[in-house]
Amino acid sequence: MEASVAGAPSMYRSPLAIASAIGACVGLLISAVLGVRQLASEQAEAAFQPTVAVVTLAPGTIRSELVYAGVVQAPQQATITSLSAGTLTSMAASVGDTVRSGDRLASITTEALPAQLRQAQADLIAAESRRALLGAGARSTDVDSARAVLTAAEAKLAQLLQPSATDVATARSALATAQSSLAANEVAIETNRALLLGAIGNACNLPPGQGIPVPCNGTEIPLPTAATDAIAGFLQSRSGDTRSDLGQRAVAVLQTNGNYRSALAGAEAAKQGATSASAKLDALLNPSASDVAAQRAQVQIARDSLENKANPYTDADIQAANATVARAAAQIAQMEATLARTSITAPFDGVVAQRLIEPGANVTTSTPLFVLMAKGVQVHVTLRDTDAASIKPGVAVEVRTPDAATPLSARVLTIAPIGDPRAHTVEVQIKADSPPPTLRPGTFTQVRILTSQKSDALAVPTDALIPTDQGPRVFVVRDGKARALDVTLGLVGRTSTEITKGLAAGDVIIVEGQGTLRDGQPVKVAGK
Repeated sequence: MEASVAGAPSMYRSPLAIASAIGACVGLLISAVLGVRQLASEQAEAAFQPTVAVVTLAPGTIRSELVYAGVVQAPQQATITSLSAGTLTSMAASVGDTVRSGDRLASITTEALPAQLRQAQADLIAAESRRALLGAGARSTDVDSARAVLTAAEAKLAQLLQPSATDVATARSALATAQSSLAANEVAIETNRALLLGAIGNACNLPPGQGIPVPCNGTEIPLPTAATDAIAGFLQSRSGDTRSDLGQRAVAVLQTNGNYRSALAGAEAAKQGATSASAKLDALLNPSASDVAAQRAQVQIARDSLENKANPYTDADIQAANATVARAAAQIAQMEATLARTSITAPFDGVVAQRLIEPGANVTTSTPLFVLMAKGVQVHVTLRDTDAASIKPGVAVEVRTPDAATPLSARVLTIAPIGDPRAHTVEVQIKADSPPPTLRPGTFTQVRILTSQKSDALAVPTDALIPTDQGPRVFVVRDGKARALDVTLGLVGRTSTEITKGLAAGDVIIVEGQGTLRDGQPVKVAGK
């Protein structure tokens, strides 16, 4: 009996259908596993929040500086040599001695000083020629010159005895002007005195506890320096406030006190001018007997000189010429006897830094004997020419030495007008305001030269900047996540850099831990 299976479900499948079904199941299983792993990874990453250090961005001051190595030098240094050849006989200075300009440093013995001796011999020849000329008779040029001197002396005497109307009028006008100036200055004194007393009274008329340090009882005017210093200190203690009522009263006292002092000084000067003008007019109108006598004596001297020029061959002239010749001969004899020795002296005030030779040595004009340094120190720095263009004399400088805990305050003293065209450098001299004794020539220092400074600048620690191909970048914290912001830089300071674009005051800047962050990553702020 055959059973019919038509229309019943089949119990068997083809191998291809079975394989497809298995592949689909495996795919679903793999997708499920990968999805679970991805979800776990995202959850783990979301759970990890690196800890970062931050600062809040706020306006402040930033300084741009040049940092260079410098060497300490003396402001002036010279190697001392002898002015002539000879034997060094004595040394009057040792290393470390302080000497003044002109002090003897050493002595040498020399065989001759030909130039000086020849000069003395020439003086003798000139004296002998003069004596011979006197005996030759008068010269017309000498007579004419003496006559001109006499004419001028007589004219001056006549003017003294009878001054011209023009001179008198000029002197009277000068006196009137001086007296007018004196009167005006006396009025100015009274005016400024009244203003000063009014300002003092106004400063003293204050409630208790609000007083300005002005001497109100038995006031001495003008106010002494101690009083004005106290008022200036009062203003300084109020941060230079000059707009408030107290500030205006204090400023009024200082200003009127200064005006009163100026008026007193002007009056004194005007008084001296009036006295001088009066004396000149009086001398013009009433010449003193001594002035007249002195001018008469000048006239007589001129007459005598003219007489001598017209008649030069006199016993007195010959005796004077003989005396001149004798003095010149004596000078030659003295030089020949004593000028074999000479002294070496200091050309300027300073300290003996080195003594390069000892007594007994033979020296020439090129033999170095001493090294002399002027007192004080300067710091010498060689700057790139591009850096030197950004500074000028007077710019503030910090000088650091290895043995000093704090930097020294200094200023740029000079900048060489010509640089080294091959090295592209410029020499700069720096002077410390109060150099310590330990700052000695030959030591090395580090100098920081202020080139620019800006207040109210937004600056971040330089370490917070992250360089990228697109430019510098900074991470900030916003809503608990690190956000990367592109920024534009301005001044670069010692440890911070100005941000001119990309940040705003109040931004929280990541300064530690930013190197491995990515934009949008959750972070944890240290200390919170």
